[in-house]
Amino acid sequence: MAEGNTLSGVNVVLVMAFGSLVFVLLFIFVKRQIMRFAMKSRRGPHVPLGHNAPKELREEIDSSLSKVNDIRYEPHLLSKDDDRLKRQGQNGCYNYLFRMQALDAIRDSGETLF
Repeated sequence: MAEGNTLSGVNVVLVMAFGSLVFVLLFIFVKRQIMRFAMKSRRGPHVPLGHNAPKELREEIDSSLSKVNDIRYEPHLLSKDDDRLKRQGQNGCYNYLFRMQALDAIRDSGETLF
């Protein structure tokens, strides 16, 4: 027998370990995708609202709940006349102020785009 044609025990173990690793990774990926699509398609509250209510009231409740998805509000993190900006160089390091200003600028640029 030629030595190159036979699989040694180490090679078999490595192939089995690699195969099981691929199987576990594929399982995790598929599970994440299923959960992602399930969460994306889930709409509305977990409890049925207006279960025994008349049809008009149920439709009004559904329309009110659908309006909630359109509410967008992002508060200003740092106003122009904030005290922290006035005493910025006096005592200590205020690195977070620059981050807050950057987030406000990004939010303001998003408002101008949309």
